Amino acid sequence: MRIFALTMAVALLACEAKAAADVAALRASGDWRLTEPGGRVACTLTFTRQTSFAGYEVKAPMACRLAFPPLKLVAAWTMDERGAIVLSDAHAQPIVTFPAQARGPYEAKAPDGRTWRLEPVRSDRDTPGADERPVSTAPLG
Repeated sequence: MRIFALTMAVALLACEAKAAADVAALRASGDWRLTEPGGRVACTLTFTRQTSFAGYEVKAPMACRLAFPPLKLVAAWTMDERGAIVLSDAHAQPIVTFPAQARGPYEAKAPDGRTWRLEPVRSDRDTPGADERPVSTAPLG
């Protein structure tokens, strides 16, 4: 009976950790800017909420895949239980893992040895006060 209870407790904790990682991943969906520190090239990757067998689909323009050749293999993205962003291939094999960051952009070594920097693209909606528009008090007409 104890073994059953212990097994159930471990399974429950694993499910909770997976659910927390999924929620964090959904919050991370959207546009991300990929650069090379000090480089002149920047690309926008889109982390979608569309599920795939390897996580969620990632979209990258062809120009981005040419500028960052290892991206040619990337088919999906996920966020692991530690908060790292993992880009993987069509066989769910990790291509590059960006370790979780408390602050600042994510950085990782790509398979080609270059350092990649990844940070969310901020929209006007993400900016504090963006929804606050000046209101005219002038009469209409």
